[in-house]
Amino acid sequence: MNPTVLPDIDPELETDRICSFISRLAEKRRADGLAIGMSGGLDSSVVAALAARSLGAGRVHALMLPERDSSGSSLDDARAHAESLGIDYRIHDLTAALEKLGCYERGASGVAKLGGAPRAAVKAFPGLARRGYLRSLSGGGGRVFREFVAFYRIKHRLRMIEIHRAADEGNLLAASCANRTEFETGFFVRYGDDAGDIAPIKHIYKTQVFELGRHLGLPERILEKSPSPDLFAGMADERIMGLRYPELDPILWCIAMDFPDGKIAETTGSSMSTISYVREIVELSGRHREPPADMME
Repeated sequence: MNPTVLPDIDPELETDRICSFISRLAEKRRADGLAIGMSGGLDSSVVAALAARSLGAGRVHALMLPERDSSGSSLDDARAHAESLGIDYRIHDLTAALEKLGCYERGASGVAKLGGAPRAAVKAFPGLARRGYLRSLSGGGGRVFREFVAFYRIKHRLRMIEIHRAADEGNLLAASCANRTEFETGFFVRYGDDAGDIAPIKHIYKTQVFELGRHLGLPERILEKSPSPDLFAGMADERIMGLRYPELDPILWCIAMDFPDGKIAETTGSSMSTISYVREIVELSGRHREPPADMME
């Protein structure tokens, strides 16, 4: 693999560009600030820092939305980062709301609580993770598998409902913290974490978000942790997809540049089977990027 394949970004210049984008849109929409869900992970931490820099800490309102399966340490990280930025935050536990919706009554809920067993399986047999991820994109798998996908996605959607409510009440822009890697691989939840008024880092890949995070001085604890949606049993992004970001991002960029597979292999050092897998991800996830189908011209 060759992570240097990705075009270099100038973190200082990119920070200025994104901050200008945020402030211009807030002015154009006559918004009083920005509402953001902070999970304690890299993406939301970067967006929070950029928003505070562009709008001022007093105009950024963070929501921390844990639930039964969330990591306590992630909440601690989110709270500490918000306090370091000087931004206002509110903690709202979503467990009771998810219980009312019957989220924890499904069989998938029990699987999620097992934690160690699923993690060990995908670590020992990464092919299982790859096949499972492709099924999640295509709508395949049996009833139990589809229940697990729904169990995962409803949490994201409920989070965004809360963020939009805060945005509506405060005349704020609702922030989506999705990055380009997530968008191109379908590693987001439609009408969930992609459903904001502004997506400040959607144009850059995950490995580039890390660069911005270092430039912005994010805590090492956040920079060093394995990226995770923090929705069940501590499963990390790279285990779910069966591929690490330093290998995934260069392949995605080469596909975006319309390179043939042979050139991608030569450029990135990745195997043809891995390149084929990433192409399949991009193809299957296309339906998740499409707007709702309608009959209007």
